[in-house]
Amino acid sequence: MASENSDVLLSKVVNVIRAASSLAAQDVDFYRNLDRDFSKILQSKSSKLTEMVNGIVLSIDEHHDSLELKEEEISDLWKDFGNIMDNLLEKSDHSLDNLNRTSNSNNSAADLQYLGDFSGKDSQPTKRVEKPQLKFKTPIDNSESHPFIPLLKEKPNALKPLSDSLRMIETEENSPGHYPHPYEYEIDHQEYNPNILQIKPEIPSKPWDASEPIWINSKATLKSMLEDLKNAHEIAVDLEHHDYRSYYGVVCLMQVSTRERDYLVDTLELREDLHILNEVFTNPSIVKVFHGAFMDIIWLQRDLGLYVVGLFDTYHASKAIGLPRHSLAYLLENFANFKTSKKYQLADWRIRPLSKPMTAYARADTHFLLNIYDQLRNKLIESNKLAGVLYESRNVAKRRFEYSKYRPITPSSKVYSPTEKENPWRVLMYQYNIAPEREELVKDLYEWRDVIARRDDESPRFIMPNQLLAALVAYTPIDVIGVVSLSNGVTDHVRQNAKILANLIKSALRSMKDTHKESAEIVSSKFKSASLEAITVSQIRDIMDRFSVFSSNSVTEDRSMDSTASSILFGKILPYEEGDIVYEDSGLPHKVKVEDMRDRAQRFNSALVGLEDIKFEVEKPVNVEKSEMVKIETTPEPPTKIEDPDEVVVLKKKRIHKKQVAKRSDVAAEEAVDYSKIPNVLSSKPGQNNKQQRKRRFDPSFNDSEGPRAPKKKRPTTRGKNVSFKR
Repeated sequence: MASENSDVLLSKVVNVIRAASSLAAQDVDFYRNLDRDFSKILQSKSSKLTEMVNGIVLSIDEHHDSLELKEEEISDLWKDFGNIMDNLLEKSDHSLDNLNRTSNSNNSAADLQYLGDFSGKDSQPTKRVEKPQLKFKTPIDNSESHPFIPLLKEKPNALKPLSDSLRMIETEENSPGHYPHPYEYEIDHQEYNPNILQIKPEIPSKPWDASEPIWINSKATLKSMLEDLKNAHEIAVDLEHHDYRSYYGVVCLMQVSTRERDYLVDTLELREDLHILNEVFTNPSIVKVFHGAFMDIIWLQRDLGLYVVGLFDTYHASKAIGLPRHSLAYLLENFANFKTSKKYQLADWRIRPLSKPMTAYARADTHFLLNIYDQLRNKLIESNKLAGVLYESRNVAKRRFEYSKYRPITPSSKVYSPTEKENPWRVLMYQYNIAPEREELVKDLYEWRDVIARRDDESPRFIMPNQLLAALVAYTPIDVIGVVSLSNGVTDHVRQNAKILANLIKSALRSMKDTHKESAEIVSSKFKSASLEAITVSQIRDIMDRFSVFSSNSVTEDRSMDSTASSILFGKILPYEEGDIVYEDSGLPHKVKVEDMRDRAQRFNSALVGLEDIKFEVEKPVNVEKSEMVKIETTPEPPTKIEDPDEVVVLKKKRIHKKQVAKRSDVAAEEAVDYSKIPNVLSSKPGQNNKQQRKRRFDPSFNDSEGPRAPKKKRPTTRGKNVSFKR
């Protein structure tokens, strides 16, 4: 009975959705203005729908304000209604899980907890947050005038002194000058806590609703938390990061959990004071449990000057034991019976104070992580895979941050840079299918966006999204109105600098046009080829000048070419120096340098000088008989004709062709006609002989019947206009 009701309800819901979708595809306002009766009916239906929506909202939250039917407010209110429906669906999912739970299910499935049950409603309105970077004691420097310098002021738990760790490494072949990872030696040589190598009973997490997280936003509370962390054998750490209103990004929140307490650290307020946590973070006897610390390690050293020794990454542990998924949400649901939400994963964590749902979400990331660590550790020891996970965790801990200008030439997983490609604008050209001829314009817009983002400490996509940059390249507006009215997503920075962008596009188009014209002239210009034996120095110089100009103008490259491959046309053409001689002997190349050739020439000249003193004697031939003279017959020359001065000179004699009409007529008259071979026209049917003549018989013994005949070639048609001149 219940299944029949659900089927009927599902069919009705499907019909409603179809009707709403078809109605939304029509121009309802047009019909509203066209017919008054239809407008009245539409108004009454809209009022009923609004009452139904308000009924649903009030059934979920009695204190919620009712929705009003105003077209300009529907889009804003629909977001609140969407949040309410999401909460309703989560509660429905929770209830269905309880109803579908069978009698033989274990207690762990029965005790599944949901984040929505404890987070409450997010009643905090969305507003523009003031940039916290403006209040930092140390201003943000985005100039990249030098390599990244570690923010360490002291080095606790060190095996190497701080002075040796902050010594700059000189420029090498594949790596510019940079500062090394200050704790790389300690990460490789300090051992983990022996407890991590033993199978021990897992320690359950504290009940979620038994306590509240402790907010740390002052030096006094920070020191109190530090003393508590020093007594722990393992701690769980996680970070919340924001990178939309900052060029490099900024760490907004740090979550730290022990077996007893949960801490939420305000990293915006305590940015300059958190370096004291290195006493715990670099202590190898305290295991630091992270999940997916690939970027957390970078953010800690870049913003806070913190480094981690003794890392255990549950992400690599989940991969080692072969779990189907490796996300933190999957581990929480399957190992801690806690179902979190992704609603606040990309939230703006700069806002203060944090709302209750955001606080619950941040706390859930580390509250159950130590219990998950216990379970994964035991599984890894049983399967003999713990050593591999610790090795991968060490490699993650040794990652270092470096500015894009000083990144290694060869990409490395140990170094992170915001821009890891030499020409990053070509990625946009590939994504948005931009023609290679417009690379100069893309490069100019990309570099302008990067300069403004560094100056204002904003992300490049906040200054100018990639879609807007591609639209500017596609439509190329050259005036202020064209730039501003290009798209609805024009940002404030683009609107304020519309004149600058219009002039930049105009100059780029002019430069691209001149470059294309100059290249075309170089390619189409005629050059009189000469043989190698007769070529002159001026012609060689002319060829070199043309090639140098052409190579400097050809700035585009094939997109499919690997960025790491060496350039053939615009780089070093030959793999040897000018003047060297290269030849092959037995298939192997041999090279002779200019210096060797000079040595050979000197030795050859010195040998020739010694030959001048040698005397050569030539013996005279003996008894040489005189050869008889052989007479050669010669043909007599024709006598020369004496010119007659009185003779009339004719330039060209006129040839008279006699007509042969009479002869042809005689031939035609002599031909005999055989009337017996003429077909009988009266006895044959009309069209019969013609069909027989056109029909081709198949002869298997004939050579031409071995295959189909080739198609006849068509006479080439003349295209365009042909004009002939006569003089």
